[in-house]
Amino acid sequence: MYNYKLANFDKNNNTISMMESSEKFKKRFLELVSDFDCKKSEIPKILNIDYNIFIKIIEFGIIPQPKILIRIADYFNISIEYLLCRTDDSYIYKLDNRIAFIERYDTLIKEKGLTDYKISKKLHISTSYISNWRKKKYTPSLINLIELSEIFKVTIDFLLGRTDDRN
Repeated sequence: MYNYKLANFDKNNNTISMMESSEKFKKRFLELVSDFDCKKSEIPKILNIDYNIFIKIIEFGIIPQPKILIRIADYFNISIEYLLCRTDDSYIYKLDNRIAFIERYDTLIKEKGLTDYKISKKLHISTSYISNWRKKKYTPSLINLIELSEIFKVTIDFLLGRTDDRN
């Protein structure tokens, strides 16, 4: 579903990471914004996203970080699963007060009888990476969110606390 096309240099962490891209995502996004009756340059302001991110989406299909995906999905009142073309059903019953990712994660590992160590092995990441989730420093990458959603058999929206619907 996703291709790795472009490298991204993160000045804060002095790291290079790959950005996911998807033609399906690009097409879905373009369909969503096609109804805007404004200049193309005004769309990022309406969606509360950076102009450079907007250009990367419409030109290359670069999938932004989860926090940006949430903003886009919230604006259109759609699921992230729909935005990413993982489903054709756009409906989401959105919670008024989002639940923190780590709260959902903790609930799910307890339900499945898993540990951070077992999850880290399944995701091929270190347990210290998961510790950073616990400290609420950041949300997992999109790739890790997708893998977690498959491990726990829930949607990305459920993991991110946008909805109480698991599927």
